[in-house]
Order: sequence, then structure tokens, then C-alpha cells
Amino acid sequence: MAAELHFSPPEIPEPTILENMLRYGLLFGALFQLLCVLAIILPAFKSPKADFGEFGD
Repeated sequence: MAAELHFSPPEIPEPTILENMLRYGLLFGALFQLLCVLAIILPAFKSPKADFGEFGD
């Protein structure tokens, strides 16, 4: 009799619109934070003509 019992996996409900918005919002926030951290860590390249210390010719 124990061999006749069939266990089915639990049904996973479809995510709601609010859950999808939360998931993609968190993903967008994580990517934005990663971009901000990379902008701080990686040096920005200056052009040789951009010298803000001199105002004359």
C-alpha cells in the first residue's frame, strides 16, 4: 500500500504583477548601485585640453 501513494510536488502560484514589479525594481536598483560603485572606483579619463586651473590663453 505504501508504494501506491503518489506525492505530487506543491504547486507554485504564478507571481502577481506587484511581485514582478518588486523583482524588476530590485534588479534595476542593484544594477544602478553597481554602476555608481564602478563610476567611483574606475578613474575618469581627462582630455589634455581640459585644464580648469587657467583662465587665460
